[in-house]
Amino acid sequence: MSFVHCLKSLRIGAMCVMVWCSGVVFSTDALAKEHDLIGNDESQLHQKGANSPAANCAAPCIGWVNPLVKPRLALLCIHGLGLYSGSYQAFGNQMARLGIVTYAIDVRGFGSWKKSDGHTNIDLKACLNDVKSALEAIRQANPGLPVFLLGESMGGAIALRVASLYPDLIEGLISSVPAGERFQQKKTDLKIALEYLKGKNKQFDVGTKLVAQATQNEKLRQDWSSNPLDRMNLSPNELIQFQSFMNDNHIAAKNVIDDPVLFVQGTQDKLVKPEGTWELFNELTTPDKYFFAVPSEHLIFEEGQDKRADLVRLSTMVSNWMRMVAAKDGTIAQNRKNNSVSDQALEEPMDARVSDAIVKLVRGQNDQALPLLEAAVKEIPGSSDANFWLGVTYARLRRPKDARAQMTAASAIASRIGVIEPGTATSITSLTNPADSERRAATLVNVDPAIQTITNGKPVVLAFSAPWCEQCQVFEGFFAQAHNMLGDNVKLLKVDVDDSNNAALLKLFKVGPIPTVVYLDRNGRITSTMIGQTNYINFVKGISAIVH
Repeated sequence: MSFVHCLKSLRIGAMCVMVWCSGVVFSTDALAKEHDLIGNDESQLHQKGANSPAANCAAPCIGWVNPLVKPRLALLCIHGLGLYSGSYQAFGNQMARLGIVTYAIDVRGFGSWKKSDGHTNIDLKACLNDVKSALEAIRQANPGLPVFLLGESMGGAIALRVASLYPDLIEGLISSVPAGERFQQKKTDLKIALEYLKGKNKQFDVGTKLVAQATQNEKLRQDWSSNPLDRMNLSPNELIQFQSFMNDNHIAAKNVIDDPVLFVQGTQDKLVKPEGTWELFNELTTPDKYFFAVPSEHLIFEEGQDKRADLVRLSTMVSNWMRMVAAKDGTIAQNRKNNSVSDQALEEPMDARVSDAIVKLVRGQNDQALPLLEAAVKEIPGSSDANFWLGVTYARLRRPKDARAQMTAASAIASRIGVIEPGTATSITSLTNPADSERRAATLVNVDPAIQTITNGKPVVLAFSAPWCEQCQVFEGFFAQAHNMLGDNVKLLKVDVDDSNNAALLKLFKVGPIPTVVYLDRNGRITSTMIGQTNYINFVKGISAIVH
């Protein structure tokens, strides 16, 4: 009998643990109602995701992007209880290799939020707003790309809720082990109730037991318990909020009406009961739904994949499903049609030696990239790409004078190809393609005057970040390297999202997760937006467009 057929015969009822102490009856369900998180209809669920007092805070984020591939799909990932965005590291890298730009954000109370004053506790209401804001920002940064949402465990429940509230923001949902029905639930409820008596906001260790149930992998257990951005201690109040949120999964599932949905369950899961996931799957209203059972423990997409072969099979399965959904919806074909003109008009094919050199730079093989780029500069002297990436290589080899010389050459070549004077829409000289001229001129008509004030005739990099955000710390080094390479030819500006004086800038650029980097050319046109922590090559690739 198959796994799915076995699940069809299983159902689980609601569980309530009662603890009698000093004449007072405690019930985890009763305590949960204090949080006003258990809803009875669709309108209540909508109210739960709106008007959070912390709704405007930016969620810490990591992004995985292949610098050599133009992405055709985008994916946002939400992590499970106790983990943080970095738990998707291996999966995100593999998806990027497949041409899917992938992001993951920290849920309130986890990851970098642990260092943020006022946001150190779990807040699942505010998290719904964070996900909504992230999806909107991802759509803006990747115009025309189909966007999917993936979550695992607690993240699977959050993703399910977001899909029920904001179906127009995604093309499809991937929800892994989202059920709230767990093995040893009675023991867990008893523990929470007893700890509640000691103090509802007093944290205690729940992570050790959680990790023990989630995996038998000793290395994973050690990594999970030792990572400072993972979280092992939670308060009874937070756990009650978590469980009541999970209890509302059944209402959320019924409110997923049309979006394609993929449910995933591990056959060796010792934490979440497989029959709970199957029951939720049956409650989905959408007819476009799929159930995959995979040979895995509780963590399927996050830190549970030790074998590369398993990771490749899993990412291939998911990417094929995403492509199938997007193709069926017609979005991929339409995007290819829409992008074909702009790709031809604004992007020239890159010399093979330059692209090969970038691959080596990504791998840290700077010495091997150097001769390829030196040869490209010598043989194709009109290529600003070759000069730019040679400058990057010199900078990484700690040759700042040579780096600046190449950057100056790249800018000079770009200036000879075509210059647009700041503040005008028509003063364009000697562009090789008339259609290209018309397209660039039309673009400048809609440039916001406020943005032109920021650039004032010089390319600008705006990095939106926060001091407490771990994912933002890489930009200190990135800015130092870029300044050594570019000098004063490009303005490099950091914007603190916690500073109220910067509120207008956040609104102007519609900043979602942090870090967010906005690249502005000298005319004030946004050439690209990069969301999430990334590597230096992706960061500097954005600069290449504004220098040119």
